[in-house]
Amino acid sequence: MSADQLSPTMHGAAETYLHVQRFCAEEVLRLRAWKRELDDAVVVPGPGESHKPVILLVEDNVLVRFTTADILREEGFDVLEAVDSSEALALLSTGHPLDLVITDIRMPGHMDGLQLASVIKNTRPNLPIALLSSHLEQPEHSADIFISKPYDPDKLVEVVERLIGTEWRSNLASPNAS
Repeated sequence: MSADQLSPTMHGAAETYLHVQRFCAEEVLRLRAWKRELDDAVVVPGPGESHKPVILLVEDNVLVRFTTADILREEGFDVLEAVDSSEALALLSTGHPLDLVITDIRMPGHMDGLQLASVIKNTRPNLPIALLSSHLEQPEHSADIFISKPYDPDKLVEVVERLIGTEWRSNLASPNAS
């Protein structure tokens, strides 16, 4: 029986069947290509999974935050970024392993960097904290160190390594001991 001899209903059904068959074949090809992409994908470890020190950087100025994060990443640290104290506290509450917090002092939101440092020290007293500021001289604070902005990138890395270098290596088995 040729296609000309099919009733209009049968002709429509045959045409629908061919469309469905073509669609299914295309989907199978797409799924196979997607599987190949997944097989070739590089899985990047999350913070703490790479066995590198993890730093939480809290800075509202996007250029300063990106630059500081890049400096630290180039030195081999994992960096989590927060724009204010609310984001920082949210990241702290997730259970991410952290080895150091670096925070700006003046930030928008319900608390500044000095208050954030105090809250962190009350909940995790052994977690080192570095304060950064271009606005204040050495203020009284609960952080471990104060770094004046603008800072020398090498000095920043030196301070970070001093705060978490040896201690971090000795606590590698339990980086969240604080």
